Amino acid sequence: MDVTEQRHFQRVPFATGSTIEFGAERLGAEVVDICLKGALLKLPEPTTHQRGEACTVTIALAGTDAVIRFEAEVAHLRDQFLGVKLLKTDVDSMIHLRNIIELNTADPDQVRKELAFLYSEE
Repeated sequence: MDVTEQRHFQRVPFATGSTIEFGAERLGAEVVDICLKGALLKLPEPTTHQRGEACTVTIALAGTDAVIRFEAEVAHLRDQFLGVKLLKTDVDSMIHLRNIIELNTADPDQVRKELAFLYSEE
């Protein structure tokens, strides 16, 4: 089974700035893509952080005061790219995230199925 077959959550391209915090260390990053369960970020340079390390990701939504903020862990690293797995977020952030994915996918109904799957895992 390849990686795309393992994924239950569709990723959508979403190029915007973000901040990733590892404790007191703050790094600027560019969001490459996003899904209901995480994001792929591009850092300005390769990082020494490790898989499984806890972090907090904040994505400011352009043209609004809204932000998506979530607790995460590093899922994978390669060169300047860092994949994070969403662990915990607030309701407002999840609503913004869902809206972004619905607006950028060909199948908005799939997002509802993914949300149902996400909450059935808990």
